[in-house]
Amino acid sequence: MSLISRLRTRLSSGALPPGSQHALSEAERLLRRGGSVAHIRSLAELADPSDNVGRAWQALFLGDVDHAQNLAYEAADARPYDVDSRIVHGTVRLARNELEYSDHEFEAVIEEFGAEADAADGRRAGILARGFAPLDDIPASDDDWETAATLLTTLWRLCGLVETRVQSLNGAHPDGLEVIERSLNRGMTIDSEADHGSV
Repeated sequence: MSLISRLRTRLSSGALPPGSQHALSEAERLLRRGGSVAHIRSLAELADPSDNVGRAWQALFLGDVDHAQNLAYEAADARPYDVDSRIVHGTVRLARNELEYSDHEFEAVIEEFGAEADAADGRRAGILARGFAPLDDIPASDDDWETAATLLTTLWRLCGLVETRVQSLNGAHPDGLEVIERSLNRGMTIDSEADHGSV
């Protein structure tokens, strides 16, 4: 269940102010679909989250991965069995290339709730980040791997780490590299067009 779905559940119970949370859920949608960094950041700037899960997402969307990590860790520590806190913590760890930690968070969600989409995407993104071929014991289509690569490369773009992460993939499996390069090229084009007012 994505942040959008989780927030929809909370909104229906009246737990969150709709404007602020809509901005965060839209920013996450763009993160997962490879939207422009500028658009994701502009949405994050509109948000006024009321808890550490939301604050961690906001910090991540703004590219402040150290602050995001502190907030995500606090959220996960306070609510260790909560899907929201585990997903944001795993995603921040993925952005930081702390892949053992991100795997732990995503796998805990998968073990507890089955192949939850955001956790499965994060886990596959971690496989690609290691330079491995797109193989998984959770049934996955080519589209699933494209989605994982989009998440991974959008995180790299948000955090200004594209060059560093690409260099670390030297010697990676060609199949994994192909998926990453395709996603990264799309994302860089979207950022370039956004910078020139085309998007």
